[in-house]
Amino acid sequence: MVLPEISPPDYEPAFVSSIIIMLFAMGSRVLSLETRPLDPLSVVLEARTLMSGPAMLLSRILEAGVDSQLDGWLCAPDTQEILEAGKQDHGSYPVESTHVLFTLHKDIVTSLVRLHSIIDTRKGSDQPIYLATWQQLHQAIEPWPKIGPHGGPIAWPLFLSDKFSSLLKHGDWIARILFLHFGIAMRLLCHRWYVRDWGRRLVLATLEALDKVPQEWEETISWIRRAVARED
Repeated sequence: MVLPEISPPDYEPAFVSSIIIMLFAMGSRVLSLETRPLDPLSVVLEARTLMSGPAMLLSRILEAGVDSQLDGWLCAPDTQEILEAGKQDHGSYPVESTHVLFTLHKDIVTSLVRLHSIIDTRKGSDQPIYLATWQQLHQAIEPWPKIGPHGGPIAWPLFLSDKFSSLLKHGDWIARILFLHFGIAMRLLCHRWYVRDWGRRLVLATLEALDKVPQEWEETISWIRRAVARED
């Protein structure tokens, strides 16, 4: 393990290097022409692993109060004006209609509020996991187009618990619905070269693996199918 041995003067260059490595590792999946089936959970857990290094280093920088020059490296938040002006990353998907993204964001937040009401009615040992995961997802999505204090939708995997991952792996429906909301939220970042259609592919792969949809989730799944079919 290398990270624990890094001294404070090396935190900043190590952080920047780890961010570059992470983005290229994530972007390589997006830009790949491979057609092999996508395992949604494995992809997200891999993203969590990639993010853990930069997250640890940033935490150390903040804790140590190191005099850093990170402003030029940290991503500036999107604004409606920037999106409307078409100032997206080079090589990214063009955003034909900014209105589509803002409408999608509003729909995601509205759907999350409805989902919270359902979770509130589910008493049991798994409810705290649902609520904690919902809160992390809402905090990641709600500030968009700003990044927010939790890193935005792309950073959500970093906060996934092993218990939630286990629920998802075993086909828990609330876990599935939360996960699908994350995939839809990643479409808000489709104009970034290292994201592009990653969210769409994640959602489609998850939907393809579903068995019969329980009646209580039919409306939500229908909305998710419509959302993923939207043209950006």
